[in-house]
Amino acid sequence: MKKVLIPLLFLLILLSSCANSKKKINIIIEGDVASPSFPIKIQVKNINNYTLKFFDENGLEIKTENTGDNYYFKNLKTGKNKILINVFSENKKIYEKAVKIFFDNVAPNIAFLNYYMKDGMLNITASSPATDLKNFILKTDDKQYTFNINLKIPISKNSGIIDYKLYAEDKYNNISKEKIIEIDTNKDEKPKIINNDLKISLFGETNIKVYDDWTPEEDLKILLKTDKKSYSIINIDEVLLEDTKEGTLIVIDNGNNITQKKINISVEKNLPSIPSGNPRLIDYSVDTFGWNYETDVDSYVVETPYKYGWKTELESKAAYARILDANVAMIRKKSKYGTLSYPSQPTIRFSGNFVHLVRNILESSEDNLYLPQINSEFLIGGKTVLGENSVVMVESGSVLKFVSNSQLVIKGLFFIMPGPGKSLISGNGEIIVDGGILIASKTILDKVNIIGKNAKLIYLEDSEFLEGSDLLSSNDFRICLYNTLGYKNNLNFHNTEEIYIKNSSFNNLNFQNVNIFESEKSSFSNMNIDGLTNIYLNNTTVKSIKQHSFSWSKILNSYVDNLELSGYSRSVLYKSNITNISTDTSVVIK
Repeated sequence: MKKVLIPLLFLLILLSSCANSKKKINIIIEGDVASPSFPIKIQVKNINNYTLKFFDENGLEIKTENTGDNYYFKNLKTGKNKILINVFSENKKIYEKAVKIFFDNVAPNIAFLNYYMKDGMLNITASSPATDLKNFILKTDDKQYTFNINLKIPISKNSGIIDYKLYAEDKYNNISKEKIIEIDTNKDEKPKIINNDLKISLFGETNIKVYDDWTPEEDLKILLKTDKKSYSIINIDEVLLEDTKEGTLIVIDNGNNITQKKINISVEKNLPSIPSGNPRLIDYSVDTFGWNYETDVDSYVVETPYKYGWKTELESKAAYARILDANVAMIRKKSKYGTLSYPSQPTIRFSGNFVHLVRNILESSEDNLYLPQINSEFLIGGKTVLGENSVVMVESGSVLKFVSNSQLVIKGLFFIMPGPGKSLISGNGEIIVDGGILIASKTILDKVNIIGKNAKLIYLEDSEFLEGSDLLSSNDFRICLYNTLGYKNNLNFHNTEEIYIKNSSFNNLNFQNVNIFESEKSSFSNMNIDGLTNIYLNNTTVKSIKQHSFSWSKILNSYVDNLELSGYSRSVLYKSNITNISTDTSVVIK
């Protein structure tokens, strides 16, 4: 009896031990999608020495390969699979678990492929309908590239035939069949002309779209030939003088390959009008503002000042915008030719916290100040500095009076508001816009000079310079003078970036190293221009223009008594009446 009980007791202990070990085993599975190249991670906890075997629903063993805990399934059917995971220890099955795995062994396909050479670069665009696409792979004998939609890689000319192999790869590492891209680098094709029509702006900007396989776009020689004349990119805007509607576009690459194409020509003859209806003031609690939508516009450009001038904050076809980081914005229309209108009235974003000036003395301040008309006249004595973060609003109809030889230095924003009455700034003094912004509406300047010193903006509208008041601009970024009179006053611009004068009259205008000057419906006695100036005059009357040293002008529908060009300057005249013209090593085109 004792001999029978001992084996039975041992068997019970063994079964109990197996049952306990079975309860302790824990299988951790990461992932439920597999492919022949994408594993399922399987870990067995609470046991050291074990092997795994996998079986399908029919009891047939599934072939796998593993690297550590990563198991690659080789012969599952595509789609959903129910498999059994068996854990073996010392050749005995000690645990079993059923799981569901989706098996993806379908490679993505390349549905679209386009490639071409441009500027010595191979440009590739590819797409696949696969929803689980990871990327495309481009291979050569010694290099490999990955990309999502577009790829651009440099290729050396005259290096023989290069074969590229393109694959699509999904996120489960299934790879498509290859597509071969063959590039013969010894071939030099003719340039390509994309556009069928040509829109030419007043300033010579065009919609020309051309490219070549090896020659960079900036090195292509582009000519426009009409029945009367041939034009290069430099003087292509002179086709305005012809009134022609057809021409031939000619493109020549560095290998002297020539492409010609008949195109329709349209030329812009007027600037877009200034956008209207934008609010002058919006509180910081409001960041969206709008203006009147008009049909003669391709898009609107919203510009804001920054350290080096004015930048495009956004471009939109909608007639509203948001400003978040700037305290001033200006809107400009953009025509279908790409030409921008004059800047609009500034929109000012202000803080609701202002200190009302109850004294009649304006002193240096870093605060936001409000100068009510009822408390004027306001006296400015000595050197009064308004700080960089200061916003000063002056109510319409106010009077500001300088004590003799005093200075008002504007580092922030100074706004003389529009209204029914006119504001007056008088006395022997100077307004120095030192990196700040001056905006004045309906303001009379009497013996007060405005001096720009790295000003972001000097904007005057419906205003008047009395005798003894001039404007001296130095290194300013933008100056706008709209509906402003100064018959006996002089405007001096040195290294100024942009100047816009509309519906205004002044005595002498002196320009030195100015970037852009545009005038419309205005009149001046004399204009003296020296260097680096692009000039556009429309419906403008000038007694004398002296244009020297690489200055370019376009004079439309205007009247000039004397036009004197020297120092390789250039002037294009369109429907303008010029009484006397004198040139010296310069060009006048009528």
